[in-house]
Amino acid sequence: MSRTASALRWTARSLSLLVLAFWGFFLAAHLLGDAGQSSRPLAVRDAAQIAAMLLGLAGLALAWRYELAGAVVTLASAAVAACLHPRAMTGLAALPLVAALLFLIAWRIGRAASPQPAA
Repeated sequence: MSRTASALRWTARSLSLLVLAFWGFFLAAHLLGDAGQSSRPLAVRDAAQIAAMLLGLAGLALAWRYELAGAVVTLASAAVAACLHPRAMTGLAALPLVAALLFLIAWRIGRAASPQPAA
């Protein structure tokens, strides 16, 4: 295994762990806390954004075992979220994208470095 691929993989895992812990804390606090009601009912667009975010988080978790699949799921969900609300993917909200790209690059480098079986 390439040292570069290993370093990228562990950087992506560390970053994805931070993202998952951050959003996991807020999701748990919302589900278990006694917060007030929302200021308005959720629209279909809001529900789609929440679904895209949850799918992206699931993709990051999946990438720990299946780098390509997890990265593709995360990038696809980020594309949906960006279509729904373009400014939603700026600043710190782009960290899942960075982690997914690192997983994708690590997968590609690892695949290129591994010996290919003879046909």
